[in-house]
Amino acid sequence: MLAPEKRVDRRLRRRYGLTGNGGAARSGSPVLEAIELKKRGGELSEGLIQEVIEGYTTEAVPDYQMSALLMAIFIRGMGYGETLALTAAMARSGARYSFPECVDKHSTGGVGDKISLTSLPIVAACGAPVAKLSGRGLGTTGGTVDKLEAIPGFSVALSEERFRRQVEGVGLAIVEAGEVAPADKAIYALRDATGTVDSLPLIGSSIVSKKAATGAGHLLYDVKQGSGAFMKSTEEARELASLLVRLSNDSGIQASALITDMDEPLGSAIGNALEVRESVRFLRGEGTPADLSEMARVVAARLLELKGIGDAEGAVERALSSGAAFEKLREFVAAQGGDAEALEDLPVSGDVREVTTPRPGHVVEFGALGVGRAALALGAGREKKGERVDPGVGVEVLVKTGDRVEEGQPVARIYGSRNAGRAEELIRSSLKVSDEPTRRPPVILGSL
Repeated sequence: MLAPEKRVDRRLRRRYGLTGNGGAARSGSPVLEAIELKKRGGELSEGLIQEVIEGYTTEAVPDYQMSALLMAIFIRGMGYGETLALTAAMARSGARYSFPECVDKHSTGGVGDKISLTSLPIVAACGAPVAKLSGRGLGTTGGTVDKLEAIPGFSVALSEERFRRQVEGVGLAIVEAGEVAPADKAIYALRDATGTVDSLPLIGSSIVSKKAATGAGHLLYDVKQGSGAFMKSTEEARELASLLVRLSNDSGIQASALITDMDEPLGSAIGNALEVRESVRFLRGEGTPADLSEMARVVAARLLELKGIGDAEGAVERALSSGAAFEKLREFVAAQGGDAEALEDLPVSGDVREVTTPRPGHVVEFGALGVGRAALALGAGREKKGERVDPGVGVEVLVKTGDRVEEGQPVARIYGSRNAGRAEELIRSSLKVSDEPTRRPPVILGSL
């Protein structure tokens, strides 16, 4: 007589059409076939992946089955061919745009990352049109959409026709991602709920599927590493960057990537209106932190190079020194209903307090994650999707790694009263001061 576990195993094999060697024959359900194949380390065909994604998009595949498949993928992994097929299937799951002459950039997220606000007006002023779909912030990662909505009247809700007209007329349009790659949106929510977010194939296919659906022909990835980034090491960031570039190129997008540091905030401002104000200062040629200035210039030049524009670095400097980049920002803001005059003095919270250092020495660390959490506590970000943000609150960091500080010197400003005490604690715990001097790390760590 068979042992109970053997009887259960035989019933499972009959039910799902499994062969004697553990492979899977075609069953009546594509998602069940995919689960059985993947949990045994098998490879999913392009057709099977397409069927599963179509089924999930139309709600024929329930969440619990997709969750099982995601966990199997998380444990067993996916080959490159499977990852590319998943990317294509999710890109085809909703509306698609086509902007083959346009450039775009994508950041994997960070604290104080305002490179879209600073680099894209430069690029557009140099004659490279930009069509960008952006998202909202979540957790310590800021969203370009939230930053732009800190400008009075600015709207990210453009129709497809108006989106296209603005790209053609202004050369720069940024709208909310909306229903692009809806399968990815639903799958990401499941990944978040089931602990399967940190899977390289799932991360890569999620990012590239949205970019493929957006349709820009030239794309630069900014893959961040460090305490304030999803990827904690340069090696992890390089692995993801390589996958993103390969998937994009095989999806018909000319792609490149930078690997950049996010151990400390980028620039000085963290918070929506504060970040727009700092971006305006940069584009107007006013004093801004060196790391922001370098990153914005390098990203803009790389995008122009992807587009085939000669003397890219020279073109960037001319757009900045002539004021053309700032004027392009004003034109872009006005085209999307924003008050361009308000850029000169965006309102921020009047509740301001300074955080000082308790001892003299050299700054050896000002952790991005802690500063980002402080801004989140103040209301600059959201813990859950759908929460409202306060555009006028946030943090300004006043020192960088390598700087000399004296006892009692201000190292940060807090804007906002909500949880201000908690925010101050988070900032203090993020600051490390030593007697020994240290060198400031580079902001750009590599490129592909």
